[in-house]
Amino acid sequence: MRTVAVGLACAALVTEIVWLLFFDGALGWITATAVVIVAVHAITFARFHFVRVVVRVVLGLLLLGSVADRFGLFGAPGGSGVSWGSFDAFIDYTRTLLPGFASGLAGAAAIAATVLEVVLGVALVLGVLPRITAPCTAGLLCLFMLAMWTALGFAEMSAYAVPVLAAGAAMVATAEWRSVVRSSAGDHRVVPGPA
Repeated sequence: MRTVAVGLACAALVTEIVWLLFFDGALGWITATAVVIVAVHAITFARFHFVRVVVRVVLGLLLLGSVADRFGLFGAPGGSGVSWGSFDAFIDYTRTLLPGFASGLAGAAAIAATVLEVVLGVALVLGVLPRITAPCTAGLLCLFMLAMWTALGFAEMSAYAVPVLAAGAAMVATAEWRSVVRSSAGDHRVVPGPA
């Protein structure tokens, strides 16, 4: 599974780079930093624990930052570097992502997305149950990717590097986990955990 996740990450990174170079794409510095960190993780074939931890924490911070933005902590709507600036603006944005027949559920969907992002963001930053939170994060980002692509188009989805971030979460989810096994007080062996 790790090979598939790394392959998806490489494909997402190549697509993002092509979009940036040939289709006048642009990323904010925070998203660009996250893309570079995911790229390092993919280039090293997800082998290094430290890089995996950095990817996990960055994904968690991005989720929490997204929530902070929708509550106006980065500035008012329309401000520089602000995506939403208020929860009402986020509900309106959510309404644009939903199919027409489901637009009445925008408020509930916005609340559900916010709760999921807070829970997953905190868990990722703190390293709580990464075998569960990383695949859940990858799934949530895939839902966002699908909604953004179908409702707003490829450019909007790529401006937030959602495919790259989803692939980064998938690499964390499929990482080889190690655990310490003690057969005596002085014996500390590191053995691979179940995949």
